[in-house]
Amino acid sequence: MKRLLLASTVLAVGSQLFVSPALAAPPRPAVPGFSWTGCYIGAHVGAGWNRNSISQPFNPAIQTVTPVGSSVDVNSGADFLGGAQIGCDYQFATSWVVGVQGDASWGNLSGQANDPFFAGKFGNPLTLHAKTDWTASATARIGYAWDRVLVYGTVGPAWAHNKYSIQNVGTFGNPSFQFCVVSFPVPCNPDGSDTRVGWTLGFGFEWAFANNWSAGLAYNHFDFGTRSVTLSDPRGNSGGAVSEAFDVKQRIDTVKLRINYRFGLPGH
Repeated sequence: MKRLLLASTVLAVGSQLFVSPALAAPPRPAVPGFSWTGCYIGAHVGAGWNRNSISQPFNPAIQTVTPVGSSVDVNSGADFLGGAQIGCDYQFATSWVVGVQGDASWGNLSGQANDPFFAGKFGNPLTLHAKTDWTASATARIGYAWDRVLVYGTVGPAWAHNKYSIQNVGTFGNPSFQFCVVSFPVPCNPDGSDTRVGWTLGFGFEWAFANNWSAGLAYNHFDFGTRSVTLSDPRGNSGGAVSEAFDVKQRIDTVKLRINYRFGLPGH
C-alpha cells in the first residue's frame, strides 16, 4: 500500500514538471515593435541638378541677348550639396507614419552656356551663368512602415537663392541701351541675384539600423516657376549703372543620403 501511494505521488509531480513546463517558469514578455513616433535631427550629402531657362523680354531699343520668344538653357551637372534636416513623426494605425520636417542644403549648383543667337563684344562668345548656392524646404510627409523600414512621400513650400550673370555683352540696357566703359569701351558684364519661393515634391525610404539612428535616401523635385531678375553693370557710359530685366525659369532635382539621430516623445 505504501509503495502504491509513493508511486502515485512521483507520477503526479512528474506530470507537472514535464507535461506542463509553462507552470515551472513565468512567460517572457513580448518584445515591442520599433516605433517611428518621435523627433529627429540629422545631416545629408548628395547631388543637385539645376536647370534654368533664360529669356529676354521685348526691348524697344535692341535685343541684346535672346530674340523675343527664344531662351537659352543654362544647366548644371551633378553638383555636390550638403546640409541638415530636423523633423518629427507620429506612427498610427499600426504602420502609418505622418510627420513634418525642415531641410536646408548648401552647394554650388552652377552652369553656363553660350548664347546661340548673338555674339559678344569683339566677336567673342556671349556667356550666361546661373548658380544656386542654397535651397530650403518645409514639408509634410506621410509613409508606411514595415517595422524598421519606412517608405514615404513629401510635399511643401521651398526656397532657393540664385546668382546670375552675363559676360561679354556688347550693349546693354532696357528701355535704352548703353555701352559699358572704364577708360575705354569694354564688355558689359551685368549680374544679379534673387531668392525665390516655389514648391517641392519628393519620396524616399529610411531604415532604423539602431534604436536611435536611421539612414536613408531621398529624392526631391523643386519647381520655382518663372521670375523676372534684374541684372546690372555699374559702368554705363552715361555715368551710372545700366540695368535690364530677364525672365528665368528654374527647376532643381536633388538626391540626398541622410542620417538622423532619433529621440522618442514622452510616453513612447
